[in-house]
Amino acid sequence: MSKTAKAKNKSTPEFQKQFYLPKFWGIWLGVGLLRLLAFTPYKWKFAVGRGLGKLLYILSPKRRRLATANIALCFPEKTLEEQQKILKQHFDSLGISLMEMGIVWWGDHKKNHKKAFERSIVTFIGEDHLKKAQEQGKGVLILAPHFTTLELTGLFVSFLTNYHAVYRPHDNPLMDYIIAKGRSIQFSNGEHVEPVSNANTRQMLKVLRAGKSMTFLPDQRYRAKGHVEVPFFGVLSKSNPATSKISKMTGCAVVPTFTRRLPNNQYEVEFLPALKDFPSGDDYQDTLRLHQIYEVEIRKNPSQYLWVHNRWNLKNY
Repeated sequence: MSKTAKAKNKSTPEFQKQFYLPKFWGIWLGVGLLRLLAFTPYKWKFAVGRGLGKLLYILSPKRRRLATANIALCFPEKTLEEQQKILKQHFDSLGISLMEMGIVWWGDHKKNHKKAFERSIVTFIGEDHLKKAQEQGKGVLILAPHFTTLELTGLFVSFLTNYHAVYRPHDNPLMDYIIAKGRSIQFSNGEHVEPVSNANTRQMLKVLRAGKSMTFLPDQRYRAKGHVEVPFFGVLSKSNPATSKISKMTGCAVVPTFTRRLPNNQYEVEFLPALKDFPSGDDYQDTLRLHQIYEVEIRKNPSQYLWVHNRWNLKNY
């Protein structure tokens, strides 16, 4: 097989010599600082993260304006003061997510997945829903929308089951390599699994048709051919009907999953029951149904949703 063919079949990026070039030094510096922060004792990580979030709030005016506009769009019934409270809590949450990234990339689970410290900080709700879906033997699509706890979701799910993660490749090749490497998992049974690119549809279908589980992030803006426009918080948003299509092609179960960061420096992961009568045969109705589920969770936990993403394609902010 040629090198080109091998590259196409490779689901995750490999280290390249060009990563030593000066144009990548800024990234190495940032990753190095994150690595140092990863040594922070667990009980301090949240305070440090909130500090980072406040710094981001000051240094990222464009993202701050976008998050402000998104929150105002979705919560018009709230006062300006209430919206600002969500905004500031959101940036605290973003800062904490950087510390969580360090946990996922270099945490105790990397050395001893079976007895990792991280197992002690999470509680599972609805675990039976996941197990019941897996017992059907047709694969399980674990839906995990873009909350700031996203990095930890995959780690926590790995404590219950082996799975394949789907990720969007980063435009920068070094960041793509670092993220893919950080999200790879050595499961307790010794199986090493690397994330699958969302462009590698063939591999995704193969995983599910084999009766395995796969995490999927379905809720960001999607403007490519085949998108559908569904109301999300009452505003039409271009959305990806891929969840419906994948379920149709594989017969897999679809289990919405939400991770919440709790006030006591703990976490909970809730698995909802596998969706009944899904797919329905109507991609629009299926996608609308999913977004209604996301909206319910976001309203419960507004500050932890990813408001700095331009989900509604806002032009002026």
